[in-house]
Amino acid sequence: MRARALHLLTRIEGYESKYIDAAIKDSDSDIRITGLRIARELKLDVIPIVKALAHDASAQVRRECALALRYNTSPKAPKLWAQLARQHAGSDRWYLEALGIGAARQWDIFLETWLAEAGPQTDTPAGRSIIWRSRSKKTPALLARIIKDKGLSAAERDHYFRALDFVSGPEKDAALIELLTVK
Repeated sequence: MRARALHLLTRIEGYESKYIDAAIKDSDSDIRITGLRIARELKLDVIPIVKALAHDASAQVRRECALALRYNTSPKAPKLWAQLARQHAGSDRWYLEALGIGAARQWDIFLETWLAEAGPQTDTPAGRSIIWRSRSKKTPALLARIIKDKGLSAAERDHYFRALDFVSGPEKDAALIELLTVK
C-alpha cells in the first residue's frame, strides 16, 4: 500500500522529487527500490539517486541501481557502476545480471573503470564472474588470461571458454589465436 501511495504522490506536479527523496531514505528496501524505479519512469536524473544508494545494505537496491545506469551516458555513470561491481560477492547471479544489463552498450568504459579501481579483486571468483559476463573489447584477452590459469578445473575452463561465444571482433580472434599456442 505504501508503494502504491508513493506512485500516486510522485504524480503530483512539483512534488515528484520530494517524495522520491523520502522514498530513497526509507528503512524498507522495497520502498527505496520503488523510489528509484519511479525516478526512471519519470525520466528524472537518476545519477544522484544511484550515488545515494550505491552502498545500500540491500543487494536488491544495489541491483536496481545497476539497472538504472543502463544507457545512461553521464560521465559519472562508469564510476558508479564500478562501485556497484566492486560490491559483487560472486554468489548472487541476479546481481551479476543486473551489472550486465546496466553496462549494455557501454561495456568498454564501464569495464575499464572497474578494472582501474578493482585492482586484485579482478582475480577473485567475483571479479572473474564480472569478466565472464562482460562484453567489452578487453573481454577476450581477459578471458584468455583466466582460461590459461593452470589451477582451473576442466568445467571452469569450459565455463570461461563459452563466454567467448558472446563477444566478437578482432580482439576475440587474437585471444583465440593466443589460446591455440598455450601448452
